[in-house]
Amino acid sequence: MARHQVQEAAVHAFDAQLATGTPHPVPGVVALDGIAEFIGISHGTAGPWPHEPARIGLHAAEGDSWVLDLTASGSRVLDGRPETATGLHGPASDLLLTLHGRLSADSLRIQGDRAVLENLLSWPHLD
Repeated sequence: MARHQVQEAAVHAFDAQLATGTPHPVPGVVALDGIAEFIGISHGTAGPWPHEPARIGLHAAEGDSWVLDLTASGSRVLDGRPETATGLHGPASDLLLTLHGRLSADSLRIQGDRAVLENLLSWPHLD
């Protein structure tokens, strides 16, 4: 629970900074953990992937990467460095804030099929 509270505080701090016109990146260590938490909890418990199966890489400039295997069985993170045709690349803060819908995918380097990435970024519906 404390881990999630750190993530919530980081994203909401960005929201408050954005509202005042002075947004700052989420600190790297917090953002890296936030990405892992988001894909493990939000994606990992979202149920079946409602689109064609896909394998998507998330690549943080800080060196960490995650490969999501999205199927009718749901989402799981693959170990190792399997190849992907589709991915998002950028600073961990930008990746995290994009997953949370605070930044557009245009703030990142997009590799491959943009429609597949848009499906990922709109799933699960957390509203």
